[in-house]
Amino acid sequence: MPRIFYIVLTLFLFPILSGAEKWQRLVILHTNDIHGHLPPESAWWINPNFPPPIGNAAGAAAIIREERERAERNGWGFLLVEGGDIFQGTPTGEFSKGRAIIEFMNRMGYDAMTVGNHDLDRGPDLLQELAGLAGFPMLAANLVDSATGDIPAHFRPFEILERGGLRIGILGITHERLRGMQTPENMRGLDILREIPAARQWLDTLRAKGVDLVIGLHHVGFYRDKVIADSVPGFDVIIGAHSHTGLRQAYECPNNHTIIVQTFGHLSTVGKLELMIDPKTRQIVGYQSELRELFTEEVTPDTAELRRINFWTDLAEAGFDSVIGLAAVDMRRAGGPRESSLGNMMADAIREAVGADVAFQNSGGIRDDILKGEVTYRQIYKVDAFSNTIVTMEMTGDQLLRALEVSVMGGHGIFQVSGMRMVFDPKKPPLNRVVSVSVDGQPVDPEKKYKVATNSFLAAGGGNYRIFLEADSWLDTGFLVRQAMVDFIAKHSPVDVRAAGRIREGSEGGTP
Repeated sequence: MPRIFYIVLTLFLFPILSGAEKWQRLVILHTNDIHGHLPPESAWWINPNFPPPIGNAAGAAAIIREERERAERNGWGFLLVEGGDIFQGTPTGEFSKGRAIIEFMNRMGYDAMTVGNHDLDRGPDLLQELAGLAGFPMLAANLVDSATGDIPAHFRPFEILERGGLRIGILGITHERLRGMQTPENMRGLDILREIPAARQWLDTLRAKGVDLVIGLHHVGFYRDKVIADSVPGFDVIIGAHSHTGLRQAYECPNNHTIIVQTFGHLSTVGKLELMIDPKTRQIVGYQSELRELFTEEVTPDTAELRRINFWTDLAEAGFDSVIGLAAVDMRRAGGPRESSLGNMMADAIREAVGADVAFQNSGGIRDDILKGEVTYRQIYKVDAFSNTIVTMEMTGDQLLRALEVSVMGGHGIFQVSGMRMVFDPKKPPLNRVVSVSVDGQPVDPEKKYKVATNSFLAAGGGNYRIFLEADSWLDTGFLVRQAMVDFIAKHSPVDVRAAGRIREGSEGGTP
């Protein structure tokens, strides 16, 4: 859409102008980071003691039906898109291997989705299979075949649709650090290109094809969306994902006036962006955005959709609410380079399960908290939703030190550890920040070999931790990290694991 002029309308003027018949309208509903959250849930983030119920997919179905019918009734354009990470994260998504989510999206009539980093968690073959089942294109303009440099045949860089008299180009961009977020096996045959050059290239292609409107459907996070919007003129709208940054009002890029929207994910809300467009100039002359809440008190869930979802949920969650033990204290995750009580428990469970000297767990793989009281298998699943297995290996003390240096660089979450203690100084240069490390109370010996256990994501070199691939006696036990946690809690109940100084910041050496 040419940027000859751009009128920014405040929200209080929108209702007045919306009645003007001369403007064309496009209603865009958007979701992102579904992560398998189809079944109804409770909004614990609002009130942990009495959380209000939300309808998730069944509530979203009601909103989608309502907004589509409203657009059709008024002769407006309508789009429904998803930003990626659709299935990994719940029993329903994992048990169905993504099929339940694809079936939902097909029933809802999605127009496009962008590939997210977690969509590759089960490997490229499954994602290709899901792309074949989808009644909509999967977009990834910067995900290419590593041998040819071409976009794989089951993906597309963009989609052009005609809605409400407009030719709309939807361009999909996924995170340029995808390789560091996935295991080498899951990136087999694939390569990832930088976001901004790919966006420029394909945006120019779309403009050359005569589109009136360009929508970026991105799985890069809100911060990167703003960088792209500032750096690449020509995007009218960017629909975001990955960072779960719920924007109750759209963000408008000050340089290029790109409109950016995103939801919190997990189908807790549905995003709605309504554009007003001058049919002569094809200029956006106003817009309104909101997040449509899915509280069951406000939105009556679609009962037919709920029945379909319950079919998958009942299969996937048999026995999930059985109590396996008690937590004597709240065990929580921690943000940034900090030790966490839940990280300690998880690492302890991994180490105990295989009798290792040392165990590592990446902080980013800890997805929920465990609160004081009864602990069910469902809660364990929420903590470790990725079905990683325990891998054992032999590493020298020098290799341990190198792995820890990578973990405190800041690019990924710090390791949570068991069987060892570490002091690091974040003010020192990268790869020189680890001040001291002890294993079983003794300073680490660079020449000695230690039995190390970690999860299969890290062991395969995920998160740029290729140091694990240098280890000897590398063995995937096939034993789930999740099951190790179940066994640990059952054995040690009531479990009382706390943050106890395993990881400390400091500038002095000695035995930590």
